[in-house]
Amino acid sequence: MKRKTKGSPYADKIWAYKVKNPTAKIREIADATNTSYGYVYKLMQKIGTPKEVLERDTAPPEKQGTAITRGQVLDTAKEYVTKDRAADHGNMEDNFSTIGKYWSVHLGVDVSATDVAVMMNLLKAARIKSNPTHPDNWVDACGYMACGGEIVSKT
Repeated sequence: MKRKTKGSPYADKIWAYKVKNPTAKIREIADATNTSYGYVYKLMQKIGTPKEVLERDTAPPEKQGTAITRGQVLDTAKEYVTKDRAADHGNMEDNFSTIGKYWSVHLGVDVSATDVAVMMNLLKAARIKSNPTHPDNWVDACGYMACGGEIVSKT
């Protein structure tokens, strides 16, 4: 079965599913709507959460659409780092090692895959300083730390 990846009708289908299933994860949405994981991920990042889902949020009215729990941050980070991202980005350990090699050449010092995880986390910390209310920065920081923890456990 070929997955569809482009076009507004697919976005409408994805949002309709998300409205009916507000806690659905990206993989579930992709499978249910016969679209690619990458397309659903990009759509969620680009457009945000549809108004109907935000209206179902259990936060107080003044925080509707902005409240996020620590569990949601960690769950989202877990989804990002444990799903099959290798198809889009390659093997995580290999990718971090390659980044480290590129940075090593540029900086003239040895940069390990673990260093890459730490430095990417510091990038997210800098972004948090500029925009602490953007949830992706918090999610991504958790994800980079998790990747670093896995890399160091294999050495």
